[in-house]
Amino acid sequence: MWEGVNNYFTEVNKFEQGDRSESVDILKSQARIMGTIEQSIIPGLPDDLALRCISKLSHAYHGKLECVSKDWRDLVRCEAYSCYKARNGWSESWLFAHSNNQLVAYDPDADRWHPLPRNEAIQDGWDHSGFACVCVSSCLLVIGGCYVSSFPREEPFVVTNVVMRFDPFKKEWKMVAGMRTPRTRFACAAVSGKVYVAGGFNLTQSS
Repeated sequence: MWEGVNNYFTEVNKFEQGDRSESVDILKSQARIMGTIEQSIIPGLPDDLALRCISKLSHAYHGKLECVSKDWRDLVRCEAYSCYKARNGWSESWLFAHSNNQLVAYDPDADRWHPLPRNEAIQDGWDHSGFACVCVSSCLLVIGGCYVSSFPREEPFVVTNVVMRFDPFKKEWKMVAGMRTPRTRFACAAVSGKVYVAGGFNLTQSS
């Protein structure tokens, strides 16, 4: 990992003033989120350049970065950091896969698979299927679907309108505004930062 960081230090000669000003703005936003930074991100290196170097590392190394210090942990988890990576085109493309209520992500840059934290919307004894997934603003949305119970006394089939958002920087799930109509096995797409759903089924009829 450190070899990768050292390689990025060569960019100091390419660093343009416009990028430098944007980095300073991001650091100010980050400072408001995590409080006053007690020490430099990387001692001996300007914070704006240090941010640029860290931002170019694959997300797969965030776990190691968070072990360096509390400041580094707060930095890679803050919203300003994710926005900075996105604006510069440094947000990696991940492939998500689902099996047995477990979502995993493949990072092609690091050639690694990562299990995602448990989605708290899925209760024990229920299988989640028929949902749709899209990515918006560097976050994964898991939309709708149905829950099938493995308990014979429970309702065997429940369709939901719940939308859960996974933030890969904060490594947490959050429930966001749900669909107006519960639905499963529907079409879904993200266009210009908005999510569109169409068709599908609920308990009684096609949507």
